[in-house]
Amino acid sequence: MKFQIKRLVSQILLLFSANLGAFGLKTGFCYPFFYCNACPAATSACPLRAIEVGVFKGEFKWKLITYPLFIIGTVGTLTGRAVCGWACPIGLLQRSTGGIARKLKKYPIIKKIGQHKVERYLRFIKYVVFVGLVVVTTILIGFMFTDICPVGFLTGTIPILILNPGQYIPSSYFYPALVIFILFIILIFTIERGWCRYFCPVGALLAPFNKISYLYIDVEVEACTHCHLCSNICPMGINIPNMHRDPECILCGKCINTCPRLLINFKRI
Repeated sequence: MKFQIKRLVSQILLLFSANLGAFGLKTGFCYPFFYCNACPAATSACPLRAIEVGVFKGEFKWKLITYPLFIIGTVGTLTGRAVCGWACPIGLLQRSTGGIARKLKKYPIIKKIGQHKVERYLRFIKYVVFVGLVVVTTILIGFMFTDICPVGFLTGTIPILILNPGQYIPSSYFYPALVIFILFIILIFTIERGWCRYFCPVGALLAPFNKISYLYIDVEVEACTHCHLCSNICPMGINIPNMHRDPECILCGKCINTCPRLLINFKRI
């Protein structure tokens, strides 16, 4: 339990640091997690927006493209996708909604969604979102993803509406973004870490690094009794004993706390 308290403290501190713009601190840094620089209190830049600006209508700005990729690559090489479980404010939001999603899983229709054989293929949607909406669409048409991004709507549009009532003029993307935001809220309350699992493009960037990261979660499979306690508690719905550095693992450590035989641990290369 103490381990999860440390993770909560880490998430809260990172949320605070992500909003130091409210105290006048703005940096040229890119977040290594998902957070919108449209937020009035944002400290740094959204890595996805930086990439979009870098590839906008085929006018490639390589420094702007490589900068966020370098930050994410460095973090990913060191800790894999741990930033999703320990740092990302949207991960913290989903942590708060996870209890409700877990309770709803008792209903057959919700349970079937999470256990359906198609579910593992749905996890590839986030890669399509990154390549299709963040990169290809921006090159061919113009900004798309960050104009309809539900996280941008939550941390940017809503606070601006509150701070500037009557002065905000909705763009043509406002209502599509509103619909997507409502679907986002339904998703994270229905499926535990649904955004992380299926749609997060930053998660798509970080996920492959789980295979090579310095820090990872190791399972002593030979001694495992397959009680499934670790898999049942996993917020990402991973089969823990057989995960083999699964790209979906966010290194939250819940499986470590749950294993009755202490067979699951953080390891370093």
